[in-house]
Amino acid sequence: MCTSVLRLRFGRGLNEHMFKITFETEENEFTVNLHGNFTGEYGSAVEKALSPQRYSRDKVILDLKNVTLVDRPAMELLRGPKLKGIKIRNTPSYVTRWIEQESS
Repeated sequence: MCTSVLRLRFGRGLNEHMFKITFETEENEFTVNLHGNFTGEYGSAVEKALSPQRYSRDKVILDLKNVTLVDRPAMELLRGPKLKGIKIRNTPSYVTRWIEQESS
């Protein structure tokens, strides 16, 4: 397995928020792991991480296991990968309910 990391920091001092994107590659699988507070301001970085130019694997997974918060703009962005056939794993239950509600 190969892992790489992209770190994004915003704010200063005690108000500093950190959002991190890590990548794992295996034989036929490319996983994008999100860490921290996933807010709309990080949407373009997540979309770039999920772009087809970034990976050459059959199976792409977006893993939200280490996400502590998802705001509404970020939730709207999560509909995109699902529509493109990207599997979303370890989604917080409130995000799953929101996506299902918006899709129906």
